[in-house]
Amino acid sequence: MLTSTYALISLSSEQKRVHDLLVMVQRLLQDGSTERPRSDQVILDSIGRQLTRLDASCHRRKMEIFVIPAIMSATKEADFLLAELETLSATCLQVLESVGHWVQQAVDDGTREVTELYSLVALYCNSMLLRLAKEEDALLPLAQRVISSDDWFAIGVQFLSHDAEANARHQCMCAERELAPGATSIYPFNVLLGQHENSSSALRNDVSAWH
Repeated sequence: MLTSTYALISLSSEQKRVHDLLVMVQRLLQDGSTERPRSDQVILDSIGRQLTRLDASCHRRKMEIFVIPAIMSATKEADFLLAELETLSATCLQVLESVGHWVQQAVDDGTREVTELYSLVALYCNSMLLRLAKEEDALLPLAQRVISSDDWFAIGVQFLSHDAEANARHQCMCAERELAPGATSIYPFNVLLGQHENSSSALRNDVSAWH
């Protein structure tokens, strides 16, 4: 019983953390829309890489790894909803591909304007937030109804293992940073919105902790 309860609490906490992260990105984009700095090749390349990293983290969520497969095994009732979620994920994938293309064009042409990049990142955030909302409002209640107590217990055990692996991975990343004090990392929204240092720093810390 405790393990299954932990599964639901852990799932809700992770969903909220991702939601808050995406909302913070949106706020930074809005706050920085009137002061868009010039960008060189290193910065542009970093933006593309880090947005890809953010997307990969979104797809490592417990909802996608554990809960959705359990729903699919338990019922066909969610098929239409899952198709909607996949459509939103496809939009995010298209954004990633467009960002990569835009970055290369900007490097090749010497373009310094970041307006299009702002729009693409905003579209990504909007699509992922819509997916989270559908998961929260429709998919999770359905999961609680169709997944058995025994299966929720098993999912809770998987969550515990998943959390342990994530914590170990995060500790290794922190240790690597300490061993390489001269190394620097460029978080895309911190680069684009350098004038918002406090918010950008908080965002960067949230992403690091999430990994």
